[in-house]
Amino acid sequence: MRFARRGFLAAVPLALALGGHARAQEVSKEIVDATVGEWLIASEDGSLGCYVTLEKGKTIGGRVVTEGKTCGAPWHDAIAAWEFSDPGIVLRDATRKALIGFQEQEGGPWKTPLDVSPTVYFIPEPGSMDRVPTVKDAIGKWVLRDDKGKALCHMALLDVNSKRLDDAKTVELAKDCAASVKKTKVDAWQISEIELVIIGGEDWVYTMTPEKDGFVSDDGKFRMRRDQ
Repeated sequence: MRFARRGFLAAVPLALALGGHARAQEVSKEIVDATVGEWLIASEDGSLGCYVTLEKGKTIGGRVVTEGKTCGAPWHDAIAAWEFSDPGIVLRDATRKALIGFQEQEGGPWKTPLDVSPTVYFIPEPGSMDRVPTVKDAIGKWVLRDDKGKALCHMALLDVNSKRLDDAKTVELAKDCAASVKKTKVDAWQISEIELVIIGGEDWVYTMTPEKDGFVSDDGKFRMRRDQ
């Protein structure tokens, strides 16, 4: 999954490594090495996110942050530093003021504490993902394609509650679906934090993350594009 950052942060919970309220200089080199790299700041409202690169170098307020290829409001030209601090990772401006803080989730993306609304996610190694999916944006007709572009199934993600599952909506498959798709008995979908989850029978689940033109599976083998 994208959530595991080079395996190290998953193996050593950051809250434990920080000792609750420790600052960056008290964190081991291994933790820092496992954290630096490209991340995406993205709100649950589905607005354009902001790519940032966390670096090792020191600066006023913590360590260096470089703004990435795309950075939407309100983060553009605002973030100057990052450091390990309560609640986990904090981003600061040029005056050392904390702009936002993220806490670690076991098996999920970093995100703002529960008392912050809307929820903002901090996603390591985001790839082509540039925003968080929303129910509104997912509703409609889609084509599932393999990694070579071959159409496997036309489907509709409906704004109708699933008759089988709580907190899920209905998927309607077209008659042209490949046998490999039909056998999964796909009939439901939901948005789960930063992912679109397609659900079938016998506990069959497939997770997809958003990219510029639709959704891509975690393994890169399947893509969903709007059915034009």
